[in-house]
Amino acid sequence: MSLKAKIKAGAESLGFVAIGFTSPEPVPGIQRFRAWVNKNHHAGMTYLASQRSLDMRSDPRRLLPSCQTVISLLSTYPASGDLRSDNVPGQETGAIAAYALVPDYHDVLKQRLAKLSELITELAGNDIEMYACVDSAPILEKSYAQKAGLGWIGRNSLLLHPDYGSWTHLAELLVSLELEPDRVFERDGCGDCQLCVRACPTGAILPERTIDARRCLSYLTIENRGPIPIEFRMAMGKRVFGCDQCQSVCPVNKRAHVQFQEKVIEKFPDLVESFGLSEEKFKLKYRHTPVWRAKYTGFRRNVAIAMGNSGKKDFIPLLEKSSLTEHDPIVADAIAWALGELSS
Repeated sequence: MSLKAKIKAGAESLGFVAIGFTSPEPVPGIQRFRAWVNKNHHAGMTYLASQRSLDMRSDPRRLLPSCQTVISLLSTYPASGDLRSDNVPGQETGAIAAYALVPDYHDVLKQRLAKLSELITELAGNDIEMYACVDSAPILEKSYAQKAGLGWIGRNSLLLHPDYGSWTHLAELLVSLELEPDRVFERDGCGDCQLCVRACPTGAILPERTIDARRCLSYLTIENRGPIPIEFRMAMGKRVFGCDQCQSVCPVNKRAHVQFQEKVIEKFPDLVESFGLSEEKFKLKYRHTPVWRAKYTGFRRNVAIAMGNSGKKDFIPLLEKSSLTEHDPIVADAIAWALGELSS
């Protein structure tokens, strides 16, 4: 068995479902990324527009100068269920995106990459240099995954694997080993399909297969630290963290194979209970899940808006009482909006 085959087998034993190898030479995606930033489609994620970010993403060898191979790895998470009730009045629960229902993938994948690094060192020798990337590292992971043969970048900007769809997380391991590259994935599995574009609640999907984060409900409910723009609040429906809409309608995802994983939080949390969580209880419940990314203020802001979209007037007394004691201006704004919706 070749070294490459042994690495692949080791990665699979750690829970990765697809592994690809490619060279670190710059990929065409850097031009698309720069254009995306120049149009301010990164919204409040200013760190993406820094010169360091742009420079680092231009070539993985800026992360690991000795890099000779980029190993792209894919893991799956449980697919989202039926979301047709997202905007049905009268619901008493919120909705959390599928990927956030299991332990935080940052922690899980970092542990897997650490074990894979140990295996590669054992197989190839102690002088191997490696650099692990999980989501937050400045690398064009979808472009390198496509170059490594793991799928294509879909119309909704996500990597689509022919068997696992986009219910996946990407990770990369940069290594100072020259390994035979896999073939680039050249087929465009989206074809003429426009289902995700039409399904997006806010029209955030752009023609060049990127997302305008300023309109994206995933960005607005998670990364955004300010108020939700008024024009997008009704479109949130009962979403309190993230949005799976463009993935849920994708034909590739409807036939995707995913691994079973134990969910650690509920997909449809009770809105009253969620709104009443103290900061300490919020931390205890969500600290080791992606929901923590929204922070306490963002989560309560989202829950208040979900209440306003519920059509349930029983929420009015709770919201009125909260409006008298709420000190956070972002949450107070969401409460006032929700009361206006429920009182009209």
